[in-house]
Amino acid sequence: MLSRGRRRRNGRIPALARSCRLTAALGLSLALGLGGPTSARQPEPAPAAGADEAEAQRLFEEGSQAYNLGKFDVAIARFEAAYELSHAEALLYNLGQAYSKRYEVEADPAHLRKARVLFLNFAKITEAAGGDSLDARARVAAIDEQLAELGKAAAKPEGPTPAPAPEPPQPPYRPGAAGIAGYALIGGGLVFGTGLGALGLVSAARIDDQRRDEWQYVPLSAAREQQYADSYQSARALAFAGIGAGGALLLTGVALVVVDAVRGGKAGPRRAQLRPGGLALAF
Repeated sequence: MLSRGRRRRNGRIPALARSCRLTAALGLSLALGLGGPTSARQPEPAPAAGADEAEAQRLFEEGSQAYNLGKFDVAIARFEAAYELSHAEALLYNLGQAYSKRYEVEADPAHLRKARVLFLNFAKITEAAGGDSLDARARVAAIDEQLAELGKAAAKPEGPTPAPAPEPPQPPYRPGAAGIAGYALIGGGLVFGTGLGALGLVSAARIDDQRRDEWQYVPLSAAREQQYADSYQSARALAFAGIGAGGALLLTGVALVVVDAVRGGKAGPRRAQLRPGGLALAF
């Protein structure tokens, strides 16, 4: 006998032993495997038959002990060796159990896949023989769910994608020669344009006020009227000239500062030069 008899508990055969089924299957398999051709008298069993049956029994018992001790790799090896000798389908169920338990110790999905194959083969053989395979089919379905969950977990990223490393901060801008010249031109343009523009406009306003005051007391001659008009236009021209020159200096200074900032304050071939024709940028 490969397994010690156990009673059904709660309507189910204990998971590992399934003793009655295993014994019957193993005994029948051994008998069929050892039967010879039909003749007038039955031949005596070959001497090796008893040895194989005893060896299969021993291997099964060693596998059962190893299973109970949690040595599932040893149990698997013993059950497989017993199956090689007996071809009892109940050993397929026990092997499926051992591989399922081994997965609990070594979380390798390959153990689950092997257990699924064994339970499924046991169910097919049992169904072909007209037996009950509901328990084995249920275990196949449970393993399918486990493998599906493992597949989903493997598809998910392990963690949030790390943010890209921040770029090192740019060094603070320190103006070079062009930048310094640009700031100087910006300041000069503001002062020059504002000063001359204000001077010219104020002078033009005073000239116009003076003409009005004088005209209230003495009628102005044509020559005097022309003199006031010329002075007024000269003052306005001075204002507009100052504003224009200051604006040009301002724009030139801004251009120099922008170029210097783009180059990072490094010296380069671009520079402002005072030439006979006026202020110009040399490239």
